[in-house]
Amino acid sequence: MELVRSVSRQFVTGTESVLHLEARAGRVLVEGRPLDRVEVEAEVHVWSVSSDEADEAVRAVEAGMEQEVDGRVVVRAPALRETSGGWSLLKLAQRGTRVEYRVRVPMTSSVRVLSRSGRVEISGVHGRIHCEMISGRSQVRDIEGETTVVSRSGTVEVERIAGSVKLEARSGRVRLRDVRGAATVESRSGTIEVSRVTGELRVNGRTGSISVDAPGAAVHVRSRCGPVRYRGVVPGDVDIELHIGPIVFAVDTTAPIYIDAETRVGAVTSDLPPRRRGQPPATGGPKVRLRTQTGSIHLTRAD
Repeated sequence: MELVRSVSRQFVTGTESVLHLEARAGRVLVEGRPLDRVEVEAEVHVWSVSSDEADEAVRAVEAGMEQEVDGRVVVRAPALRETSGGWSLLKLAQRGTRVEYRVRVPMTSSVRVLSRSGRVEISGVHGRIHCEMISGRSQVRDIEGETTVVSRSGTVEVERIAGSVKLEARSGRVRLRDVRGAATVESRSGTIEVSRVTGELRVNGRTGSISVDAPGAAVHVRSRCGPVRYRGVVPGDVDIELHIGPIVFAVDTTAPIYIDAETRVGAVTSDLPPRRRGQPPATGGPKVRLRTQTGSIHLTRAD
């Protein structure tokens, strides 16, 4: 049967703190609050027929919470035994031993989270964020500082970031929006959706569709395979290059731009109004370079 125990600790840090959390299996929730301390709550789920094993797990979890001499709060999930008491049909449906953390930190904090398996959510923090996951969904939002997210497998959602952003994903959907700094996104496999990035944007994908909506500065996109869609104004130079896949470039034509589009296998079509006879080419505006080895390129107006 599943036994559930809880443990909580508080660490006085002042209004600025540093949190380092290492999770094995289970959800992690980190929230920035107007506090002068770090509050850690852990919920321990143990599959066992013995209450002693559950109590032992709680002691191990509590021992993994400490404040170092420099004031940094470190939380490390211990390796817990999965089950005991022999084989049973009930074990076929169990979720396994896990520890779920809920941590409240001062808003002016830096947070580093390493997770093996389970959902991770970080919000409301003004310092630097670094999140690494092996498997599970991650959501980072309402951050003032520099943000880095690395994921091997699972959906990544990052939104409302005041600083720069760096995302790395091996497999899974990536969604980035409302960033006031520069952003770099790299993905091996999966859909990439980027919208409203104020700073310079760089996107590198291998397999999967890429969409860029309402950028605020220069845009650079590289992809091996998959369609690319751009929509919005052209506030800076745009460079999109694919190996295989179509490009749809939906642009606001109120400002002058220079477009250079080329495909080796496919067609280039345009719904944009042609330059009037005798009118010189656009000068001084952003330059748009579109390239695909195999695939079509379509130029159209943004809706």
